[in-house]
Amino acid sequence: MARRITRKQLKQDDEFVSTMDSIIFWLSGNWKPIAAGIVGICAVALIWWGVGIWNRSRAEDASFALQQAVVTYEGEDSIGQLQPTGDPAAAEVELLQVIEDYGKTDQADMARLYLARIFFDRGETDQARDLLVGLAERHRDDAIGRLATLDLIHLRIAAGQATEVAAELEAMVVGSNPGLPRDVALYELGQLYLAEQNPVQAADYFQKLMDEFPESPYLQLARQHLIEIG
Repeated sequence: MARRITRKQLKQDDEFVSTMDSIIFWLSGNWKPIAAGIVGICAVALIWWGVGIWNRSRAEDASFALQQAVVTYEGEDSIGQLQPTGDPAAAEVELLQVIEDYGKTDQADMARLYLARIFFDRGETDQARDLLVGLAERHRDDAIGRLATLDLIHLRIAAGQATEVAAELEAMVVGSNPGLPRDVALYELGQLYLAEQNPVQAADYFQKLMDEFPESPYLQLARQHLIEIG
């Protein structure tokens, strides 16, 4: 038996057909702006994709250029050592090129950090300080900022401000000054008091670092200092 179609179903079918007619009529009258919109969305997506690829490529190029400059500065056989054995003059040229080519990137700011160290080693403390202060302000919450803060501390100690620096490091140890991680502040205090010919006070800080931060990258250095102090 054929299914009986109710008046309500007929009305719904009519409404559907009427709605579809309206949509088709609207689309036929507005197809140009719709097509333009679709093209625009596709263009934006393509540009976004292209920019992403370009940024990744640029970051890789910047990292490679920075690494080459660091190798020139530190020397092939002493990467990461306290006493670089490379060619600072040649490294300065390469670091300046990184800054010129990639001026607002993190890689360029790392180049500025190394450039400040070259200035400091050369006795150009004002230039070094200007670079480090700028880096510390721009990178308050990341590794670049902490490295800049650490270099500023070394610069100030060399300038005869050990007493003021010690007070600031103490504040970092208790957490009231976020300039450096606590284990770094403890190590720097130990180093500072060693330089001040106060090995007993230095040993206290090195021992506290070992007791409270067994995973610190400064642990082995602190242990070595304690052995030397006796």
